[in-house]
Amino acid sequence: MDKYIKGNKKTEALELMVGHYLVGNQGIYKVQEFLGEGGFGKVARCTKLGSPEIYAIKIITNVQEGKEEFESMKLIQVLDPDENHLMKMYECFSFQNVICLVYEILEESLEDFLIKNECKATPLTYVRALAQQMFQALKALKSIGVVHCDIKLDNIMFADKKSLKFKLIDFGLAVESKELPIGTDIQVTRFRAPEVILGLPLDESVDMWALGMVLACVYFADVLNRAKNKDTFFTRDNGDWRLSFIDLLKCILQVNPQRRITPSQALEHDFITMNSLMPVPSPDKCRGLCERETQLNILITSRDELISIYCTDQKFGHTSFKEFSLFS
Repeated sequence: MDKYIKGNKKTEALELMVGHYLVGNQGIYKVQEFLGEGGFGKVARCTKLGSPEIYAIKIITNVQEGKEEFESMKLIQVLDPDENHLMKMYECFSFQNVICLVYEILEESLEDFLIKNECKATPLTYVRALAQQMFQALKALKSIGVVHCDIKLDNIMFADKKSLKFKLIDFGLAVESKELPIGTDIQVTRFRAPEVILGLPLDESVDMWALGMVLACVYFADVLNRAKNKDTFFTRDNGDWRLSFIDLLKCILQVNPQRRITPSQALEHDFITMNSLMPVPSPDKCRGLCERETQLNILITSRDELISIYCTDQKFGHTSFKEFSLFS
């Protein structure tokens, strides 16, 4: 019994080892391996004794932070986690100095996917599936007045890569929209909405901006945020689907949050509904996209508070230009 970790036994998450047991309210969990760690503690892949099921247990060393994440998860209990593409929580239990949250096991994050894919371009088939499911997730959160506040590449995971199923995870910073005061320090820098930076009134539209940045990173292979220079040059196959996606991005990345597209409206966009568009090419066909003649060059530059976008069709020589100002 010396390997069991009970409520009346002092311990620290860093002392946990593979093979240790955690005694929860709904069963006893055995640590099989550690999936990752951070400032909060560790995430362990665990099995439950007497069950073939596998779980991901987030072990949080800061008791207050653990309780806050549990309270945040309680906000979304009314939502169906599978229908709305949200991470499923089974239970929360505590013992001295440690909080454990038991979640469903998922595959890998978008961050890990891009790294393993060596930041190569992602087919629109993947992007569309990701966008549709995350729009549904944000629509559900908006319906109950909850803001995630921390949407980024490593907080969206594959639930099933073969069927392109995704889930939104980590609700540790989620709050009710009415509790978002001006000047709130939320979102990591590269996914931070303009209104957060400028200290303006906030609402759930901050999540849409962050998701728009995620979709751009995934499609453009995260080049935009990894570039050493402010000028970033992209070459993509031309076609209705890509142009429709870029149009959707423009609707999401509206500097004025009042003009930003909502999750419900995004679900009705042509890129998602496929109305008036040719079918999305399969992943196999996407491998040969770069060999086609027609290409679109996109040049994004930034200077002071101005963001400029230039689009040039290599085949027909058409060029379009649009400039945004953070203060307009």
